[in-house]
Amino acid sequence: MELYRAILKRRSIRAFQQRRISAKALRHMVNAARLAPSAANLQPLEFLVVTAQTLSDQVFKQLKWAGYLAPKGTPKPGTEPVAYIIILVNKKKVSSAMLKRDEKAILFSFKVDRRDIGAAAENIMLFAQSRGIASCWLGAINKVGIRKIFGIPRHLEVDSVIALGYPKMVSKAAKFSGYVQYYLDSKGTLHVPKRPLNDVLHINKI
Repeated sequence: MELYRAILKRRSIRAFQQRRISAKALRHMVNAARLAPSAANLQPLEFLVVTAQTLSDQVFKQLKWAGYLAPKGTPKPGTEPVAYIIILVNKKKVSSAMLKRDEKAILFSFKVDRRDIGAAAENIMLFAQSRGIASCWLGAINKVGIRKIFGIPRHLEVDSVIALGYPKMVSKAAKFSGYVQYYLDSKGTLHVPKRPLNDVLHINKI
């Protein structure tokens, strides 16, 4: 799929076919995330891919879905995600970084730039969209529960989860009429109001 078309088509999906995503596609998603922009090139992010059914079932219980649609926004039985990518921040990579300059190693201290996470997540979702794979980026998650499931060490911060699967629902950008709340119609299609281009675009002046 051509990139601009993938960007226009990408919407958050919350009902999935129970069709496996190939390991190759998931590796490509993480590779796309790995190469996203990173402040000071610290590259603090790591990615936990979850495909095993028993683990996926446990992760699903740690997630909250679509507050505007509750409880209808939660995937029904048989439409759950088939894979997840959990985004982790390696705090050891953030707390200090070694930079080599003029043959001398210099130690610098940094804090993670949350824009790193956004860039990496968007790369994952856009690559997925280009392969017909739907996604939903979730921040309302039980981080303690996820940490316990996988025994994630303390130096890895659980940030967010991207749910993945081939779509079993339709989601469309809708005309913006002053309200941001997305909604389901009688056919189960999700409509997501988006501000028009002319409302957000400024060229050379405000």
